[in-house]
Amino acid sequence: MLVGLLFFLGLALTLNTGIIFAAENSTGNSSTTSSTYGLTSTASTNTTSLAAGSQTEKQKAAGTPKTIKVLIYSGTYAGTGGVSGIKQALNYANANNVVPNVVFTYATSTRITSTTLTGYDVLAMPGGSGGYYYLNSGSISGSAIKNFVANGGGYLGICAGAYSAAARTDGYYNGWGIAPHVYAKAVSYIGDLPIQITSAGSQVLGTSGTTSIYHCNGAAMYVSGKAVTFATYSDSKTGYKGYAAIVGDYYGNGRTVLCGPHPELSSNVPTYVSKLIYWAAGGSSSSTPTTTLTVSQVAQAASRVKAFFETNKRLPNYVTTTAGQISMPKFLNLMATATTQANSGSTAAIKVTSVNGASSWTGTYKNGNIQKSEILSMAQRIKSFISTNGRAPNYVSTSLGNISYNSVIYMFSKIMAFYSTNKRLPNFVSM
Repeated sequence: MLVGLLFFLGLALTLNTGIIFAAENSTGNSSTTSSTYGLTSTASTNTTSLAAGSQTEKQKAAGTPKTIKVLIYSGTYAGTGGVSGIKQALNYANANNVVPNVVFTYATSTRITSTTLTGYDVLAMPGGSGGYYYLNSGSISGSAIKNFVANGGGYLGICAGAYSAAARTDGYYNGWGIAPHVYAKAVSYIGDLPIQITSAGSQVLGTSGTTSIYHCNGAAMYVSGKAVTFATYSDSKTGYKGYAAIVGDYYGNGRTVLCGPHPELSSNVPTYVSKLIYWAAGGSSSSTPTTTLTVSQVAQAASRVKAFFETNKRLPNYVTTTAGQISMPKFLNLMATATTQANSGSTAAIKVTSVNGASSWTGTYKNGNIQKSEILSMAQRIKSFISTNGRAPNYVSTSLGNISYNSVIYMFSKIMAFYSTNKRLPNFVSM
């Protein structure tokens, strides 16, 4: 009877504190947020499995793409929002060629066994009710997962999926240990928070600096041995400033990625999930980041800058692309180049180059239309100014007056957004 009472108390403690191991509740009542610090696209809402043949023209031109097959757990204790978010992230990766010449296919399963894992390259365990529940679920075989990774499979665990895969969550339970050099601290915090990308993380994610990301009681981690930290918590909201937020580790012949926060529920980081899965599948981190964009990719990003400006009455700090997070000075140079190439029909890749911001935002102009010939002249002058000075101009002289730096960026975002929809430059742009 005493043993039974102790078990009940232990279970009650886990249930009362277990929410801090949860990514979201299993009914999918998650909170999807958009960072106010930058701008990204919204991932596709198509949640059907993608065939291996679903690839971009760029991927086709590059030759036969590598296919990475992902199994997403969608059974008991898994949050439906997290499952959908992973699907959307992989759809986005395929549509935008996030990992060059790689196509992601996926399926879901309500059970994880050796049989259901057969034929897949990576298992994705989304957030859910908690790591404790995954570890004790009759729908999930821990031994099957361990064998899968040990034999060369990859694993992505987000929030609850991270807690359950770590070596141990201090003070509570041992995990499956497929990240044998990673230890977790239980966290109680829900909301956006900043994470700092490490140098190793920059190689995998193709971006750097600090990024705001959604968090819902996910793990703060510390590592030893072979484990690599990709991002850390950069403030004290979790109570664990400087602890790892995203890590990679090795188990047997396989790789694991554990993620405390929720990239799949953060629209400002649409490439993180696919790039982490690519690494877990054994992909080389050095080949993940890109340094060029196509005219179409610039135009697609411009559509998002336009929408952000019209909604918020200001420019975003950056726009997320397959080449990482692009600051507005860099993006102005990209749009000016894309405009001239769109006019000439050039399909050459546009290199992302370093550009400093304008020293001040000045300029006064009257309302009116700027014709296509003047648009092209402005684009050339902007490119020339940036090439000579290494920074964006404070204003650009036009027939309407001097248009300030921020308004010039908005103007070219309108021009390239038109191109994205109509596959041609507009005859004029209204200002």
